[in-house]
Amino acid sequence: MNETSERPRWRGATMVTDAEKTPKGSARDIGYGPVRLSVRQLEAFRAFMLARTTNGAAAILGISQPAISRLIEQLERSLRFELFDRKNGRLVPTPEADIFFEEVERTFVSVDKISEIARDIQAARMGSLTVATMPALAHAFLPTVIARFARQHPQARISVLVFPSTKIEELVSAHHVDFGLGEFPFVRSGINAAEFCCTPYVLAMPTGHPLAALPTVSVTDLAGVPFISLSSNTAARHAIDQQFLMANVPREQYYDAQNSGVIAGMIAQGLGVGLIDPFTARDFQGRGIDVRPFEPNIPFRVGVLHPAHRPLSRVGREFLGMLQAIRKEWGIK
Repeated sequence: MNETSERPRWRGATMVTDAEKTPKGSARDIGYGPVRLSVRQLEAFRAFMLARTTNGAAAILGISQPAISRLIEQLERSLRFELFDRKNGRLVPTPEADIFFEEVERTFVSVDKISEIARDIQAARMGSLTVATMPALAHAFLPTVIARFARQHPQARISVLVFPSTKIEELVSAHHVDFGLGEFPFVRSGINAAEFCCTPYVLAMPTGHPLAALPTVSVTDLAGVPFISLSSNTAARHAIDQQFLMANVPREQYYDAQNSGVIAGMIAQGLGVGLIDPFTARDFQGRGIDVRPFEPNIPFRVGVLHPAHRPLSRVGREFLGMLQAIRKEWGIK
């Protein structure tokens, strides 16, 4: 059998022929070891096969014509078979060269694809992100961020999970999400938490309500006013209860809800007034409610949580930066 016609295969960075796998002492054992090739030799060969002249290959690689000839000769010595017939000072590819070129070209296409992926990762154009968020940020704020992020990073994949803050803390601690946005306090181990915003709740009321005439609404102004509260399992409910108790103001309360969006919806239907977060307040602008500052201040404090000992990916850091930028654009501290 003609050894020079064997089709080579890749093993890592080493080209391997079937002769390599032949046991010692067999009829095909001709003493050949593994074929060691340099990337530069393969580049020169590929450039020649594409250009079909040494001058053309030299132009592709930006080196001299003698350097191309020298690299091809070195490659042939490494392969131990001829890639070209030398006729009248020209290189004419052999059938073995055509076979070898098919493999080389496939390899270079793969390397080019890897390089392209690496550039995309470097520019945060590619990657995946799973974000868990509390409802207050899910309805308008996060879609706004994702829309802008998608224009700059069209190949990034983003999944959004919406849960109460206690569940978000659990998901982050278990490494089920890349990061989360939830309301303080957090008690679980295995997470890192940084403040995303700390801004006061505002009082929402139906459009045209008498309280809208006040520049700021205090707790004493709410005596006898139907009040819709956050439910008892939310972080802010205890602070709200304390303010009414300390001011000795009885509440006329028939409804409560776990998130500000539901409260805002009930307020828009004329069922009462209530405290909502500023993200929800912005979302409901022009939708049947007015908002006013409330005294005393009850902070809406949101944290960014991510698993301890697992840094954010590049796309995650880019996305978090955009979250911060749009929060500032919205005027939320």
